[in-house]
Amino acid sequence: MIGSFDLATNTGVVPVNECGPFGITVGPHANLLQGCTQSAEPSNTSTLVIDAITKHFANIGDITGSNEVWFNAGDDRYYTGSSHAIGGAALGVIDGETNLLIETIPQSSASNSVAADFRRNRIFVPQAASVAGGDTTNVGAGICGTNNGCVAVYVHHVDDDDADVGQSR
Repeated sequence: MIGSFDLATNTGVVPVNECGPFGITVGPHANLLQGCTQSAEPSNTSTLVIDAITKHFANIGDITGSNEVWFNAGDDRYYTGSSHAIGGAALGVIDGETNLLIETIPQSSASNSVAADFRRNRIFVPQAASVAGGDTTNVGAGICGTNNGCVAVYVHHVDDDDADVGQSR
């Protein structure tokens, strides 16, 4: 059924408001994190958590422009590759239980991908090289040491609940 959702069969299209949908990932409690980006919907100002059972959703404010999103079961957090985030490109970190934005970590201007290793709680964020039409800021050079691009690797120590995601390596 294109254009509508049938609760009886649990099939069809779930409309989303204020979201130009891009990446999506499955998280805890039958939740989905939907990455939204201004390139598809200029009014975007948030990311969505959608309850896959009720189809209700919550807006997570102040993080948008997410091309790719990832849920890491190792630390129960969502991560967003938000190249058009408010205030500049960022790695968004969202708690999987509360669905609250924990922090944003500045990334190179063209950084829009993220992946995680749940066994080691490593989070991987590619930093685009400026020569490839990527980074237009000095953030990528600060992370990589040069403007040639790299993959930033962050770690989240789950034994210390107060620890940030950590530093790139």
